[in-house]
Amino acid sequence: MAIYSVHLRGEEPGAPNDAVFVSQSFTWKAFFLGPLWLAAKRLWLGLVLWAGAYFLLIAAAAGAILVGSIVLIAVAVQILFGLEANRLLEAKLARRGFRLAEVISAPSRDAAESAFYRGQLGQGPGGEAAGAQTGGP
Repeated sequence: MAIYSVHLRGEEPGAPNDAVFVSQSFTWKAFFLGPLWLAAKRLWLGLVLWAGAYFLLIAAAAGAILVGSIVLIAVAVQILFGLEANRLLEAKLARRGFRLAEVISAPSRDAAESAFYRGQLGQGPGGEAAGAQTGGP
């Protein structure tokens, strides 16, 4: 079962039309195609930092560090990037005025979207789901 975070633009609870769903899992595309993934998501600062990290690795390869350790460091950087790529995307959404609205566990993205929109349709006044229990301290 996958976990998705749902991000909505602005503070209004009734604006789910431009909801963005971000998977909370390892990003294989970012692992294998790092700079292309960054460019496709328009994460320019991340792309510059990624390029800088690899230029440093190339410069270190010409210096005192062994080639085998350079490869190991490069793979470690890509693994870290695959783990954190969606966090970069969430940070970009936050800078653009999106807020975290909900976290949904579903077997697929389509199921997460339908669960989110079903919940939005069933909301009553004040943003609470109809029949939902709220607990307070």
